[in-house]
Amino acid sequence: MESNNLDYDAQRLHDLGYKQEFKREVSLFVQAGFSFTTMGVLPNWMVGFGPSINAGGPSSLFWGWIVVAPFVCCIALSMAEVISSYPLEGGVFSWSLMLSNKKWGPFMSYMNGYVYLIGLVTANITLGYSAADFIIYIANTLNIAQITSQGATVGLYCAIFIIATGYNFLGMRFSSYLNKFLVFWVGIGTIIIICTVPAMAPNLNSAKWVFTEFTNNTGYESVGMVFFVGMLQAGWTLVGYECGAQIVEGTKRADVTAPRGIIICVAGAVIQGFVIILVTLFSIQDVNEIIESEMPLSTFFLRATNSPRLTAFFLVILLLAQFGSLCNSMLATGHFAFALARDGCLPFSSYFSKLSETNNVPQRALFAQLVISILVIMPTFASVIYWQAIMSAAVISINVAYGLPFLCRLIWVRNDMPRGPFSLGRFGLALNFISVVWICFFSIVLCIPSVSPVSSETMNWASVMIGGVMIFSLFFWFISGRKNYGGKNTNVEKQ
Repeated sequence: MESNNLDYDAQRLHDLGYKQEFKREVSLFVQAGFSFTTMGVLPNWMVGFGPSINAGGPSSLFWGWIVVAPFVCCIALSMAEVISSYPLEGGVFSWSLMLSNKKWGPFMSYMNGYVYLIGLVTANITLGYSAADFIIYIANTLNIAQITSQGATVGLYCAIFIIATGYNFLGMRFSSYLNKFLVFWVGIGTIIIICTVPAMAPNLNSAKWVFTEFTNNTGYESVGMVFFVGMLQAGWTLVGYECGAQIVEGTKRADVTAPRGIIICVAGAVIQGFVIILVTLFSIQDVNEIIESEMPLSTFFLRATNSPRLTAFFLVILLLAQFGSLCNSMLATGHFAFALARDGCLPFSSYFSKLSETNNVPQRALFAQLVISILVIMPTFASVIYWQAIMSAAVISINVAYGLPFLCRLIWVRNDMPRGPFSLGRFGLALNFISVVWICFFSIVLCIPSVSPVSSETMNWASVMIGGVMIFSLFFWFISGRKNYGGKNTNVEKQ
């Protein structure tokens, strides 16, 4: 029954079974900026291109982006259509329920919820750790004495997480301020880097070298296998565009603004990445030196500009962009955990489903994330393999979570999904199918070791980690979920 005293967004949420709990203060600019800066293409592609150049060289990095980007656009368009129909904080978790039947819906959404939550938490850990690395790089670039202590990195990591958590406690208004700043910071920073680096580079590589040079330092004999491994750099970078779903219940006219935000974010990220890749590849001075360097990004900037101070300035640009990405991703994780708790999926759900009274922030979920993230990073003192496993868990979990709602739609709903203001029409199912096929294929690629032969140190732990994530999720389903979780907990106010 429609409630005449509710505005459009609150009524839309009411019709989906939930009451309005967040203040509607997120605009299209902030919605798109939130996802765009969460993706962090500028810092995340540049921080990983050095090691990735082993697999295929410059041509693999360039053409890998060209191959991956259209499929990411298919996923983004499919997400935009679904979020227009179901603008809910739970994102992929809620969509898996809505797009399944009554028998399988609770199981599919429960599994997706845990897989995605683990993916978000581990992704935040990688963002915090790489931000700490940027600080180490800056210090080592400007000083003769080099910092190599793992303790220094972990200490900086903990400090960064504490600061980011504290900022998110301030609420969505301050998150909006941060994202407005970050959009301009990343935009201007990208322009500065792409203009300055090639202008100062002693030598520029030829177009033939950039587009056709193929390097294989992986040990694989198959060219196709090497290209797939090199393609991972694009796949690792082009994730995070769904995070706008986690603030959708605070977005004005969410069923229109949220899909537009996803599309604008992905289009901007693809174009930004394309330009950054070209500038970087044309400006590389010595590939082997970058491959062998312990700080490949610093080495790249130093050789291109011959200026430690300018290199440090570029790293500061990337550091702030990465910190903003971490803040956004942490906030998205907190909101997602709130959505899971609201539906009774988490242990102590009644505790974690409470928002702060002053600014409607899921502070309890954010604080729990802080504690978990600090505890999880400690075993890195013992082994670098553990750190690689964390990164693998982040990438594979998030990609699996992307595909499950589309798979549910293809199996159970197909053309019966209610259409929101943004609809793909007759192309919707086709793009859903392409997205599922790509995610299945890319999930296999994500499990390929980066070198051959494989040892314990070079093993790709993605397959082991996703198996562990699924076993973890199934364990909680059988001991708790199947008894206590039957779908969404309708919490609309009684009229």
